[in-house]
Amino acid sequence: MPAQKRVAGRIHPPGAVLDSASAGEVSPERYMAHEDIPILVVDDAKFSSAIIAKALRGGGFQNVRFTNNPLQALRSLEKRPAQILIADWMMPSIDGLELTKRVKKLDEAAQHFTYVILLTARDDFEAMDKAFEVGVDDFLNKANLRAQLLPRVVAAQRIASRQNELLRANRLLRKKLKELQTTDLVDPVTGLGNLKFTLERITDATRQAESRGGAACLLLVGISNLKVIRDQYDASVVDELMSGIGAKLRQLVRPLDLVTRPEASMFAVITLQPDIDVCTSNSFRRIFDNLYMHSFKTSEGYIPVVVGVSISAADANTGFPGAKQFMQHAYTGLTRSFDTGLITVQTYDAEQPNRTSAL
Repeated sequence: MPAQKRVAGRIHPPGAVLDSASAGEVSPERYMAHEDIPILVVDDAKFSSAIIAKALRGGGFQNVRFTNNPLQALRSLEKRPAQILIADWMMPSIDGLELTKRVKKLDEAAQHFTYVILLTARDDFEAMDKAFEVGVDDFLNKANLRAQLLPRVVAAQRIASRQNELLRANRLLRKKLKELQTTDLVDPVTGLGNLKFTLERITDATRQAESRGGAACLLLVGISNLKVIRDQYDASVVDELMSGIGAKLRQLVRPLDLVTRPEASMFAVITLQPDIDVCTSNSFRRIFDNLYMHSFKTSEGYIPVVVGVSISAADANTGFPGAKQFMQHAYTGLTRSFDTGLITVQTYDAEQPNRTSAL
């Protein structure tokens, strides 16, 4: 029969998650600032657990849970997240690295940050590098537990509190942006202009070309495999991908060219050119070559995208279409670009608005 755990005069079954009230006396009033910081300690060694409990109580940390079972720790975190996790590196069921990986996945799903401190007797720098890669935030050598635990936890508390404040503020901002999406001009995922903004800027571009001469050029970049990507990855990963594509597009265009996101699977580049003859596939091939089958880095690894590119141009000789008509004209070419794998170029023609050529 597994040994039972005796803490502060009480007997608890193995694997139980104990709070600080079970672990000992309450904190001194002078440490009230720390009393509500949630901490979870995962350690199967009774001696080090006792040292940790005493140090945290002495530092004013009251909201502390203890367990000797990493799997029980995960179940506990699913119900009630912690800001700081203190765990032994070497444990029988799953080690500290695997526990950290799973905790960080929980954090990602809950938009939360847990500061992870691993207890270790190792001085293997290569192993520590690997641990940092999986999300461990700090190490504490068991030989220095009494002297260094409390200062490390206080520093961790500052970082974790700040990170979670930022995450909360970001959630509120995203919520507000989504609420305003129907009336606002900004796509909340990429920070680029949305459909309403795009149509307004197309109107501005055609008016400027009409009054000052030159050509208005509208380039559409469509992501043809976005549905497949959405089926394979979480929405947050898809958002990362679309933000990366938007950022890449901004790098590829001229400073005065305007990049927008009129639809979920489409980006637009609105540009003014001195002559309609400049609106060719060669002028924008750099965009196509840098995006077609390019892989973008996300938290789930590199994801390749398949794009189509359509160019639509208008000047005084062709006549200037309205913004929606200009978008529809370019979209017709984008559909053909998906089919051919080539850049589609079309000059607006009021008599033949759907005439296209693949170059």
